Amino acid sequence: MATKRTSGRPARAALERAGRGRNPVTRGKPAARDSRQRPGRAPRPPVGERSPRRNGTPTAVHRAGKQAGQRTPLTVRGIGLLAGGLLLGVGAGVTLERTLVGRDRRREDPDAGEPFGGIRGTPVKLTSHDGTRLHVEELGQGPCLVFAHGFSLTQDAWHYQRRDLPGRYRCVFFDQRGHGRSGRPRKDDFSLQALAGDLKAVLDWTGEERVVLVAHSMGGIAALQFAEQFPGELGGRVAGLVLVGSTYVDTVRGMTAAVSAWGAAWAQRTLITGAFRFMGQDPARAQQLRRRGSDLGYLGTRLFGFGSNPSPSQVAFVDKTLAGTDVEVWAKVFPSLVDFDLSESLAAVSVPALIATGDKDRLTPPSAARFMAEKIPGSRLLILEDAGHCAFLEEHEVLDAEIAAFADEVLVPARAAARRRRRPGVRRVKGS
Repeated sequence: MATKRTSGRPARAALERAGRGRNPVTRGKPAARDSRQRPGRAPRPPVGERSPRRNGTPTAVHRAGKQAGQRTPLTVRGIGLLAGGLLLGVGAGVTLERTLVGRDRRREDPDAGEPFGGIRGTPVKLTSHDGTRLHVEELGQGPCLVFAHGFSLTQDAWHYQRRDLPGRYRCVFFDQRGHGRSGRPRKDDFSLQALAGDLKAVLDWTGEERVVLVAHSMGGIAALQFAEQFPGELGGRVAGLVLVGSTYVDTVRGMTAAVSAWGAAWAQRTLITGAFRFMGQDPARAQQLRRRGSDLGYLGTRLFGFGSNPSPSQVAFVDKTLAGTDVEVWAKVFPSLVDFDLSESLAAVSVPALIATGDKDRLTPPSAARFMAEKIPGSRLLILEDAGHCAFLEEHEVLDAEIAAFADEVLVPARAAARRRRRPGVRRVKGS
């Protein structure tokens, strides 16, 4: 099989199309399912289960991954212990933590020389629907791509996309409210509706008639809310949607989806929600504990954000970005990311969609991506093997190539027609 190298590491890529009435192609063991349902809740489309039938639209499943012989993933018990340490900020085991972090940072790192966070575009301050000031930057010229980042990150997280795509496209990036260089809303409105309104404000500012929206995690959730809130936008101005490491339902359920025992999942969920409640009640103390637990922060970022063998520089970059977001913003945004269900919004996505996920994503599990691909007509599913929630960093070469090809399909009709004619049902890609 041909291989593709991503950040100096081998990765294989194949495109497999599933016909009408078939489920997406998956490999390996199926995710464990929790058959118990919490009392008093209306049934939801289950995360971790497939829909019994397809929507009748062909869905492509593209797998790109690293070769075998990798380290064993961290265990669920490790996730619970780490979450407990992050919550309590305890000093026990500090020497071990520093040893683990030091050892991890000394691993071979093909991205050690990358100027993460150092690529700047033309800046603009934009006033959103409720007066919140958004920091927007644009790079390049051509067909327009608009990027929306995830929770506690900034637009700088799209480092490789900022580096590699402006040569062919007009790339517009913005910091979500309360993140990066954007201001905080006067009334502390961090609802999904407010985030969707910000997205519309950015699209209005571009002045473009057709764009492709590329959204990660919370940005993707806001994009689905945007589809429901402004139904005329998708299929009108928004010509295509790329969702990377995102979901349609309760992100905390995603974080506990790997725990098979209902009681353990409930305990972990309670721990996570308790941590964010504590941040909101005593932000100064929470900030102090976060500084004290910097090594735990690095390990938590590596565990929850990446696959088994990530670039230490990428992990450090994301960890630093996460730490740059005020804990008060964490506490105020978090309620918008729990107890929501946008499954009905999936039917409102009336444009071509590329849904990308890392198969080691512990925050927005691949089962959510599969469900969205089944429900969004004409969508394509891209599974990046041994990549986590930050797959847009880990497998940036594969992802950027897919974004570019997708943008050409929906924004450049002549090029799209030619590409569809020569595109095989199964495609192998080999990088340099």
